[in-house]
Amino acid sequence: MPAPSPNPQQKAPRFLRLIAIVKLAKGVALAGVALGLFSIVHRDLDQLAQEFIDFVRISPENHYAKLLLEKAGVIEPHSIVKAGIATAFYAAILLSEGIGLWLGAAWAEYVVVVTTGFFVPEEIISMAHGPSLTKGIVIAVNAAILAYVVSIVLKRRALARPGRAAP
Repeated sequence: MPAPSPNPQQKAPRFLRLIAIVKLAKGVALAGVALGLFSIVHRDLDQLAQEFIDFVRISPENHYAKLLLEKAGVIEPHSIVKAGIATAFYAAILLSEGIGLWLGAAWAEYVVVVTTGFFVPEEIISMAHGPSLTKGIVIAVNAAILAYVVSIVLKRRALARPGRAAP
């Protein structure tokens, strides 16, 4: 008996859709950051930092305000362009993952496994250098996402093999 064809109305499991929404939101946010970075490439960063401090009503004597004003003057335009390109590239990856997961594309699941798997060791190293509750939560959530998507990939592969049932 041939395997039943997937229901076209059910593109992706509900939790994968939730992951897709988060990926899309992060992608849109990072695309906005990239556009913002590109928009300040040839602007006076000292003046921009001062306007920001005035806008958020932080005292210029504040330690962080002084630090911002000090650092804004030494940033080179090419550094901003590099940061903008890297941010835009990562935004494109996140948006691709989100759209692919939403549509139930198998390739998107593999991309999520690779990208999430790439960052988990980095997060663990960061946790080792300075443990915090936030870092622990981020590691736990990303590890859970990784385990979930790997299980989906393995089930899909098992179903794709003739004569085999899903685990």
